[in-house]
Formats: sequence, structure tokens, C-alpha cells
Amino acid sequence: MSETEALPSLDRCRDIRPEIVSLRAPLVARGHLSDLRARTEHMSFRVMCYAPGIGENRMHAHLEEDHIFVVMEGEAQFSTLDGPLPVVGRHRAIVLPKGCFYRFSNPGSGPLVLLRFGAAKAISEARARIDPDGRPIGGRSTEDGAARPTVIENAFFE
Repeated sequence: MSETEALPSLDRCRDIRPEIVSLRAPLVARGHLSDLRARTEHMSFRVMCYAPGIGENRMHAHLEEDHIFVVMEGEAQFSTLDGPLPVVGRHRAIVLPKGCFYRFSNPGSGPLVLLRFGAAKAISEARARIDPDGRPIGGRSTEDGAARPTVIENAFFE
């Protein structure tokens, strides 16, 4: 397939429309929320909220998806196979190329709000995750903070 064959036709481009999404998200006192806000063939965008002590606590790597996490509220403590990284604070981001092993948690006393961008050749393939021993791992488990979230009444990231 040539490079021009991969591009959408001019007629198709005229039919493609933008989408405006809200970043407003409920804050949690327990557990976490992950809300898919937009998805294209090659990109996904989520607003995520984690209670104190919660995160993606199991070391893993995504085989087909790059990630960018932007901290909007709170702090995130990321670790790689080399150990903890400096804490990522508000309005800072971390870029995790596919294949980079990581985990993170909320070390603060209040909710952590993240914007998560994922990019892959095909988002449908982006679910492949492995642990440091190369074993495939599934999605979130209770050890990762997947317990039913407790939303803080009338509290939102806006």
C-alpha cells in the first residue's frame, strides 16, 4: 500500500467533524474512575480519577500503545523497572512509549485527576499488556484499585 492509499479521500475528509469533550469529572474518595471521552482509529482519550493510595499498582507495559498521562489535580508517583521517578505534579505530564514498564499511584491525601492519551496503529490492538516476566496480564484487578469507587458528593474536577 502506498502512502497516498492510506490517506482518506478528499470527499471523506469533508465529512469528518471535530468533537468537543468535557473534562469535568467526579472526584472519588475510594477506588478509581476511568471515563473514555474520545476514541479514533489510532487514539484514545480518558479522564481518570484515583483516590489516595490507588493507581495502576501492578508493573506492566503496553505492547502496542504509547501513553501520555497529564496530571490535572493532585500528584502521581510513577515507577519503572529502575525504581521511582520524581513525583509528577499538577500540570505536568509523563510520556510512556509502548514497551515501557511502569506503575503509578496517588501518594497524596486528595483525589488524583489524570488525562490519559493513548496512541497505537490500531486502538483495538492496544489492549496487549505484559508483566516484567513477559506474561500477558488482563485489565484492572482489585489489587490495582478496581474496587467500586466512592464518589465524593457534589465534588468535581472542572
